[in-house]
Amino acid sequence: MKDLTQINARSMQIFLAILGEGSLSEVARREGISPSSVSRTVQLLEQALETPLLYRNTRAVSATDEGRMYADAFRNILQQLDETQTLIGERKQIPNGRFRFNAPLSFGLIHITPWVGELSNRYPELSLELNLTDDFIDPLVESTDLLLRISPMKDSGFHGRFISNQTHHLVASPEYLEKHGTPTGPEDLKKHHLLTYKGVMGPQCWSFQQGKEKIQFIPEPKIASNNAEVLTRAVEDGAGIILFPDWQINESMKQKRVIGICMDYVISTGVPDQSIYMLYPGNRYPSLNTRVVIDFFLEKFGTPPYWK
Repeated sequence: MKDLTQINARSMQIFLAILGEGSLSEVARREGISPSSVSRTVQLLEQALETPLLYRNTRAVSATDEGRMYADAFRNILQQLDETQTLIGERKQIPNGRFRFNAPLSFGLIHITPWVGELSNRYPELSLELNLTDDFIDPLVESTDLLLRISPMKDSGFHGRFISNQTHHLVASPEYLEKHGTPTGPEDLKKHHLLTYKGVMGPQCWSFQQGKEKIQFIPEPKIASNNAEVLTRAVEDGAGIILFPDWQINESMKQKRVIGICMDYVISTGVPDQSIYMLYPGNRYPSLNTRVVIDFFLEKFGTPPYWK
């Protein structure tokens, strides 16, 4: 069994520095220690791990295959130690400073803005900057701390928390259905007044699935808008039929201002399955500010979210 007592954070850092510089003497000069101390650190690591870690020659040093494998392990260990130290240190701190939060316009108006005042009162040292937009935001370019996104989660390099899957409902007001009749399938919709949301993805395609049968339907809108609130008001006023995500139309359905139709079908906008996430760039562990904001909204949304 290997004796790992000679391995510590300092020895791992020195070994990684040697690989970065390609020179024991350069690491010794940078660290302010003797070259023999650096060489001794490597020897103790090799003895503990029972394997050569470096190729040495007069010009430079490089890692053996085993050395490269241990270097990856050392990096992971040191990163985990650093992240754990950060987490423990933050427990003693209070959320403070500027916090930039980005969310889609309609979702933000319905499900974020009602809680912003309470969030600010709970963390008075936190300065909130809430930006609502449907445009794509690169958090590294825009200096954004947290994004709420509705997407298939293909944001490489992001970490975050899953909120819920997004489902859709085809709805109309009771008054409209009483006047024009209730459609039972996509073919019936051709005779009805249709409303569509026209956002950054362009005109919608409605997808109807029943068992293995899948039908694509291109609505010809009587009313189209890039503002979901305009369309919500119009459909509640009896202007026609619309396909909306659950988080957008749930309250109107609860209040019976609109009624779900074509319930025998699974209906979507034809894009890949989308879910709601809170995402943050950088390390796997969020900062204190990011963590408390995520936890706050998870508390308010509930499990499952209140719009389900």
